[in-house]
Amino acid sequence: MSVKPAQALRDYTLFFGQFWRNLRQSGAILPSSSALARAMTSYLARKQGQVRVLEVGAGTGALTAGIVPLLRPGDALDIVEINPKLMAHLQWKFQHLPQFRADGVAVRFINDDVRKIAFEHKYDYIIFSLPLTNFPPGMVQELLDLMMSCLKPGGVFSYVRYIFISRLKSLFGGSRLRAELRANRAIMNTFARKYQIERRAVWRNVPPAWAFFWQKR
Repeated sequence: MSVKPAQALRDYTLFFGQFWRNLRQSGAILPSSSALARAMTSYLARKQGQVRVLEVGAGTGALTAGIVPLLRPGDALDIVEINPKLMAHLQWKFQHLPQFRADGVAVRFINDDVRKIAFEHKYDYIIFSLPLTNFPPGMVQELLDLMMSCLKPGGVFSYVRYIFISRLKSLFGGSRLRAELRANRAIMNTFARKYQIERRAVWRNVPPAWAFFWQKR
């Protein structure tokens, strides 16, 4: 899953530019590291038989690069990204970069808000990197309800949350932002009590991140 320096620079430049244009949609200033990609795909790496995978918030494909090598002919991958420039860049990667070769895998690119998609299938694995702490509580509830409804029984949902970011927002944000953060934490904790099976810290990322894993029993 090595990335050439020129390609990495291209990804960083595009991601950073879109970060400033779409602050609400972006939770980090740089693409996810390979260490975070390995953590987020660790349950997928244990898969047995054919699977259907959903990635939400693919960005420049940092996590996608960790997903694709784990898939085999007969598997299916749906990739959702709301930003058209990032989606176009990701599609270019699938056409030109060997680490994105997905022979025999049914890959579908969906350039839309995930809340507007009429999903036709349930998924064995959902890998989710939208910045939940950026969103108002009602949207967080809506997104998590949708993701768990799309997950098969026994399926695993993994999502990323950046360490320290919420604390910094609480310290330097106003009372309204702090109230939103408290409400978001309460919503996520309610889901975690029902579904969470693991949490692990990934320090080799900018910023460092938690990888959370929920399972629909």
